[in-house]
Amino acid sequence: MKKIISLLLVAGMLLAMSGALAESELLTEEPVTITYMRAENSAIPVQDDVASTRQILERTGIDLDITAVPGSDYNTRMTALYAAFDMPDIFGLFNMTKREMVEDGALLCLTDLLEEYAPNIMAYYEQYPELWRTTVDGEIYSLPQIRVDQNLEAGCVPFIRVDLLEEAGLEMPTTWDELADVLVTLCETYDVGGWAARGTGRILGDDDYSWMNSFGADFTTYMDDEGAWHLGMIEPEYKDAILYLKNLVEQGALDEEWLTTSTAEWQEKLSSGRFIFFYDNPTFASGINTALAAIDPDARFEPLPLLENPYGEVRSYKQPTNYIDTFFVSADTENPELLVQFLNWCYSDEGAITFGYGREGETYYIDEEGNPQWLPEILEKYANAEDAYYQASSDMGVNNGYFCPAWMNLTIEVFRTSANPDEITAQYIYDFYEEQLNDGTIVERPLLPPLSSEQDARIQEIKQSIWDLAKTEFAKFVMGTRPIEEYDAFIEELVSLGADEWAGILNEAETAYQEQMAA
Repeated sequence: MKKIISLLLVAGMLLAMSGALAESELLTEEPVTITYMRAENSAIPVQDDVASTRQILERTGIDLDITAVPGSDYNTRMTALYAAFDMPDIFGLFNMTKREMVEDGALLCLTDLLEEYAPNIMAYYEQYPELWRTTVDGEIYSLPQIRVDQNLEAGCVPFIRVDLLEEAGLEMPTTWDELADVLVTLCETYDVGGWAARGTGRILGDDDYSWMNSFGADFTTYMDDEGAWHLGMIEPEYKDAILYLKNLVEQGALDEEWLTTSTAEWQEKLSSGRFIFFYDNPTFASGINTALAAIDPDARFEPLPLLENPYGEVRSYKQPTNYIDTFFVSADTENPELLVQFLNWCYSDEGAITFGYGREGETYYIDEEGNPQWLPEILEKYANAEDAYYQASSDMGVNNGYFCPAWMNLTIEVFRTSANPDEITAQYIYDFYEEQLNDGTIVERPLLPPLSSEQDARIQEIKQSIWDLAKTEFAKFVMGTRPIEEYDAFIEELVSLGADEWAGILNEAETAYQEQMAA
């Protein structure tokens, strides 16, 4: 059985754990309710009175009241509360920008409060200086989700039907050009579709982890090796990527329905055996393979080594170690000092263990070396449960589906393990790409520099002018409904709407930020 990284190592990577955890001092003599609203993951229903919130109350005196709204309704609900001046104490990002909320006076400025009451949080800003990029006019208005164990997430990666590849006697492709040839050959040989994708983000690259990053192109903004910012959609490499896709369409090796394919439809296309390649989040692979095996026991998707791009490079973006702009605090919260003290506890070792394991004595225990371990009855309870990872997360109120400022992602992965050594788990993907995850081949996307009010407003104006237009027209070039001869003229149109200016603003902001940090 492939095992997730040792829980001893997980615990050892916490900030300052030594020996058994001491009992917390209550932050308040009488229980105080703090409200938190989040978009709910439908696979992890948020329940009341779970192990984690019970431990929070016992250790801090804070009664954390979590309101979960279906993801599709979250923006609407938060916008209504925002308009009514009835915000929860803590909330996640919605369809207001941080700058807009700051200028409306809706967010609590946290800088001075953190310096006085939150040494744990400020220690993370010292450990990860890039967090200062998230400030507004030099002030902290949002908090990150900090991963306190090892980052095993490689981002999106390529998968191919290895059984068909072997049956056809074809070599594993090592470059993007070789992949195109292989897909065309397999499509013709087996009368199947080639590349299945879901929506513009995964094909045109307006999502952060698309195939284009590996190909050497970007739709969005990126920083080059010299530290200069660019808007990828107007660069020559992006045209090369569009031509690559256009060639696949013309040869019948890219699903022509990619633009409107939902996630469920995409999974069905792959798990039914009708398509043979995808470049996406690897967490989908196990379920796709399970469904596919019911049709053909020999059929299987496997990850490909990262492919060399047309410029002689092998590269990709991975999931970030820490997620920024995750938690915001309402300016109208009744007791900001207490709330910040509570948040400081959340970023402590004890807070991290609570969000990773639940409640001591109920779901976990501290062993003789001071490390948290799941209780045997908890492991037994979920050993054979369907979707155990999600069920355990929901039942105990742990991991990313709840309130989780200090994130121990690997603790809950134990419920994804399988007796099948070929199960595609997080550890499986990490092992496959381990060298590239550690040698600088797969890197985190750099954070944007902080912007002034004027810079932010201008970028928002430019984005509104070009973003949807670009996606629409680039899709036409891929599908052949707009002549490729018009491509260069369209790029000039984007430049006239401010695309080049966008990159210039970021470079001005980057220079100012670097000067500020140096001072």
